[in-house]
Amino acid sequence: MNREEMERKVTAIVAQLLGTTEVERSARLLGPQGVLDSVTVVRLIAWLEQEFQVAFDEEDLTIESLSSIDRIVSFIEESESLPYGTYSGLEQ
Repeated sequence: MNREEMERKVTAIVAQLLGTTEVERSARLLGPQGVLDSVTVVRLIAWLEQEFQVAFDEEDLTIESLSSIDRIVSFIEESESLPYGTYSGLEQ
């Protein structure tokens, strides 16, 4: 699956969780202006893990790593290149 397909899929998942038809790809998902609450974030993580066969380790669960659709897709891309459940974190 290429990046554009992943972005579409993650965007659709977020939109469905929010009960809307679409979400701006630039929308801030977490943080002070974030559109997701804590319960929805847990549901998002579970859905992403199942849909993309990735695992979020405790150190991966930061506001920054889940702050946008772009950051989530970057996480998925990096996770796909590593053994299942292994993620080295965000770029500095």
